Amino acid sequence: MSNDPWFYAPKDNWVHGDIVLPHDESHHAARVLRVEPPDVITVSDGEGCVARSAVKYVEEGRVVVEVLDEERRPRLRPEIVVYQGAAKSGKLDSVVERLAELGVAEMWAYESERTVARWDDAKVEKLGDRWRSIARSASKQSHNAYLLKAGAGLSWTELLRRVAKEPLAITLWEGATLPLRTALLDQADRVAIVIGPEGGLTKDEASSLADSGAPLVSLGPRILRTENAPVVAAAALLFHYGLIG
Repeated sequence: MSNDPWFYAPKDNWVHGDIVLPHDESHHAARVLRVEPPDVITVSDGEGCVARSAVKYVEEGRVVVEVLDEERRPRLRPEIVVYQGAAKSGKLDSVVERLAELGVAEMWAYESERTVARWDDAKVEKLGDRWRSIARSASKQSHNAYLLKAGAGLSWTELLRRVAKEPLAITLWEGATLPLRTALLDQADRVAIVIGPEGGLTKDEASSLADSGAPLVSLGPRILRTENAPVVAAAALLFHYGLIG
């Protein structure tokens, strides 16, 4: 399947051996790639199902394909979730793209005391839509059977609540002395990483996260930008657990 063009369609679009590509995916297939019967493409539902499929017909901008063979791909373990401090401009667009290519499961942006970017409800909704689109494109490029879930607008209280529920969580903080690798288990099903905003976490915020079950760890002597730290940390986790390298 690796050489076929890759598309996504929610499972509701998989009916009786056929798959109807959503409007934007149909547009990309028909207008950009110019697919037509009997071209073969790969379609995933973004939740692990992957189907090698033949284009059945293209009609009124809609692409319908017939499933040739289908497989269920297990999610690689551990799942990685990133809690990212809100940042201005398009910095987090880049974070979403890179994390999606790496196969990270989730990224949620939160607000804290030193957060520069402040988003109202309309902005949060717009960011969520944009990040889902970015994640889909990046996942297609990397042939990932699972789509990254991403969203903005987590309050500090909600962040602490979520972190406390994570089976394994760590906080990257420039004041920490504990190396990241020493805080990781040999095996894990899910690992959460908390990244500070552009202005960094305050000492009280770092302490609150540690008290919530996310010990403070360091990536090393260099201070990374908020948009680079999650990518480096995620790659380090993937290497530690034997998923890359």
